[in-house]
Amino acid sequence: MGEPNGMLTIEKTEGRRKCPSCGEENKYMIHESTDKTNSISDYPRVYGKKYRCGRCGQEWREK
Repeated sequence: MGEPNGMLTIEKTEGRRKCPSCGEENKYMIHESTDKTNSISDYPRVYGKKYRCGRCGQEWREK
C-alpha cells in the first residue's frame, strides 16, 4: 500500500478525515495540497489532492 517516497494511498473514509499513521483528527493539523503526480484529467488539467499530518508528518492520498 505504501509507495517508495513514503506516500500512502488509502480508501476514502466517511466522516472526519484522520491521519492513517497517528490517528490525528484535528482539521487544523491535516494539511491539504495539490498532488501534481496524480493527474485526474488532461483537459482541463485537474490534479488530485494529497494530505499531510501536522503532528507526525505522514503524507497520504485518498482514492
